[in-house]
Amino acid sequence: MAADAVSAQQAQQMPFIKNLASSDRKARVESLSSLQSFLSSRQQLTPLDARKLWTGLYYALWMTDRPRPQQALAADLANLAHDLQDACIEPWFAAFWSVLGTQWPHIEALRLDKFLLLVRRVFAAQVRAVKSRGYKGDVVEGVKRVLGGWCFDKEDEERVALGLRLHALDVWVDELEREGVLGDVEGGNEDARGFVEFVGELVEGLKRCPVKSVRQRAGESHGDERLPWVEKEEEEAEEAEDEEMGGEDDGEWGGIEN
Repeated sequence: MAADAVSAQQAQQMPFIKNLASSDRKARVESLSSLQSFLSSRQQLTPLDARKLWTGLYYALWMTDRPRPQQALAADLANLAHDLQDACIEPWFAAFWSVLGTQWPHIEALRLDKFLLLVRRVFAAQVRAVKSRGYKGDVVEGVKRVLGGWCFDKEDEERVALGLRLHALDVWVDELEREGVLGDVEGGNEDARGFVEFVGELVEGLKRCPVKSVRQRAGESHGDERLPWVEKEEEEAEEAEDEEMGGEDDGEWGGIEN
């Protein structure tokens, strides 16, 4: 565990977090409400504070049993980004990837599904933060830095655990579609298209990753038919094929010679 992270016992005792895994629904709701109020009141969030909070939240989900409470808590944790001031969003998301990257190799197989879901939900929250601001502005640039520096970082292969990186490559197109970003692109929103192309370039960069599984997954997801450049490439290929077929004939058919 990173030196600035807290222990599991300390995380359980942190204010606002200790009851998130409680079997008592009232205690869970009150704890979540207190955490939302705390986060919304913060004008700034240091990387250290953000990592400590996410470490506590990681252990809260780690201790949560049964599928429905796990699913609900994963969604609630992802939605905490909505309570943040704009200046806190980038350190909040960066801390998530930092903590999950540290903890990922230690997650037991029986607990993995709920963390896979958490990654999907948090990735979607990043997309919503971009979309809700019209794909422009400081928050959007901050999310882009997180995507380039953590999710799809091609410079530091050790920064994000392999399994976590592969899962991010699995979900990014799904969440762009689910959050309506690909729909905005189809509707002619150039800012939305610019954001999708930015993410696509990050993923394309991973096609040159030394790790074979990452290269393959990046190539597969970058070629997803839902993405705007894939449709264009297919159309160009079809046009080229039509031209080749049309060019085979030298002239019109002159009929059957007697």
